[in-house]
Amino acid sequence: MNRSLFNDFTIDTENTKIKESFHNGTSFVFLISLFIYALIGSLLASLIVINTIWAVFIFANHLKVQERNEFITFKELYTVTSPKELISLINLPLSTVLTITTSILLLTFILYYISKKISNKFEFKISLKTRLAILLIAFIPLTYIIFIDPNTYNQAILKFHDEKIHNWNPIKRAQANGFIPSFINTIKPNYMDKPDNYNKMKMKEIEERYFQVAERINADRKKSINDSITIYYLSETLINPTKVPNLLENETPIPFVQKIMNKHISGSIYSQYIGGGTANIEWTVLTSFSLEVFNEPKAVTPYSDFYADSNNHHTVLSFFDKKKVAIHPYTAHLYKRKTVYPKIGFDDFLYLDNGIQHTEKLGTHIRISDAALHKDVLRVAQSQNIGFIHVVSMQNHSPYTKEIPDMEYIPKINSELYPEKKQKEMINYLQGLRASDMAIEELISELDKFDIDVNLLLYGDHFPSLFRGLENQFTEEQIHHTPWFIYMSNGKSLEGSKYENISPIFLTTILLKEGNYYVSPFQALLDCLLDAGVKRIGKNYIITEEGMIEDKDIETELFKMITDYRLIMYDALFGSNWLSNDFYMKQK
Repeated sequence: MNRSLFNDFTIDTENTKIKESFHNGTSFVFLISLFIYALIGSLLASLIVINTIWAVFIFANHLKVQERNEFITFKELYTVTSPKELISLINLPLSTVLTITTSILLLTFILYYISKKISNKFEFKISLKTRLAILLIAFIPLTYIIFIDPNTYNQAILKFHDEKIHNWNPIKRAQANGFIPSFINTIKPNYMDKPDNYNKMKMKEIEERYFQVAERINADRKKSINDSITIYYLSETLINPTKVPNLLENETPIPFVQKIMNKHISGSIYSQYIGGGTANIEWTVLTSFSLEVFNEPKAVTPYSDFYADSNNHHTVLSFFDKKKVAIHPYTAHLYKRKTVYPKIGFDDFLYLDNGIQHTEKLGTHIRISDAALHKDVLRVAQSQNIGFIHVVSMQNHSPYTKEIPDMEYIPKINSELYPEKKQKEMINYLQGLRASDMAIEELISELDKFDIDVNLLLYGDHFPSLFRGLENQFTEEQIHHTPWFIYMSNGKSLEGSKYENISPIFLTTILLKEGNYYVSPFQALLDCLLDAGVKRIGKNYIITEEGMIEDKDIETELFKMITDYRLIMYDALFGSNWLSNDFYMKQK
């Protein structure tokens, strides 16, 4: 039972020690079962309900582990309100999903039929008073576990081990602890430890210091980004396949993007995900806050976990006085975007059934094409008083079973790297990239016609799920770095700098630097970090050209800035928000 329910992962059983005991979640399952039994009053009926729930949980968790190498968290229970959207994101044929769903329902019906036949012989009838007593016995500890102190129960009863060696990879820790303890650990997670030196006086000191730094930087800057139209464009699953050794045997599917990157400001960003995590990269770009500073970077989704309920939202949107619009040709419910976007300052949010006017698709693809999306982007950009547009595309999202029959580009895949039986999906995906490349070329051609300066910051969020299972064959740089570029219609991005293997937190910083735009005090700090050679910032390390450097080995002045950054991040997200709004907003 422990292996099938509590440890529902594809694991190396020889190298992973699984705690085969009561402490892997049996007590929690027992309490849930008692609660359901007391509510229903029928032992057999409650057993059917309980086992159906666990069957669905096992299936859903298996899919998530398979698709994203992540297990289900407590907060994700809210996503059941959007089942249609969730199913559409699963990289499985609809027939398979329907077959599994039908099987579960059929099994439930059969069990119910059998229970009716034998209920007279084996049913345990209990009085209302007994049911109420059982309900209290289950309800009180469940209330404590879920709403009061889940961590104490998890550690004292379930013996959950917070193995520091696995903090970077929650799935490894879940494999050792089991599903139930790992799931309970997500009820009241500790996203970020409070820094030892966090206090009001320290934050005011930081504020004064970087106001002065911003003033020095701005003395050499010439203009405000608010005087332009700026477009942040997350291109779903955009990668450079030529960076993957021995994948392609013919030309690249993104010749125009590569041409732009060669001539303009460009590089690659680090994404910890494969086949998911779009909203997290999006959040990082908009806030300039590093996911790697969190205790469990792979187990946090800011939008859903805490950002939607927060009152403190410091993003690049604060740079713009003019209208700010988000465009996403899909549902607004996932990742709580419908709640988050207005809170962080978007004046309008265009999504399916709310403002998206162009819904054309490629061939048999199920997603709205980039070419159609760009029609809405240009329509918004041409409207009055537009300052900032945030675009999240969908064209190249999984599944990759659909085709573009009239696509001239036919990629040739190395069969030694990618088996022929799986090549069809890879071909479909790469042809989608070619379609995106063509659409981006047309978009830039149209933006060049604008009378006002236009900044286009375009970036890929992660590799597709097609690379799941191939992680051991490649380096981090080869399958965890996605392309980005900045195109300025005034030509100032030409012959621009190259920034490789950086965190998404620096994209806004680079745009301000290369465009000679004024900075806020917060962006002044990031500017200094970038100049110091910092590429990524983690909880207790940084990444530079020399590789990973632990805190204890960082030179004094740089460590001071790194510490300041982490303090700022904590203050904004989980602290008292002692830093003023001007710290994130004020420019010259």
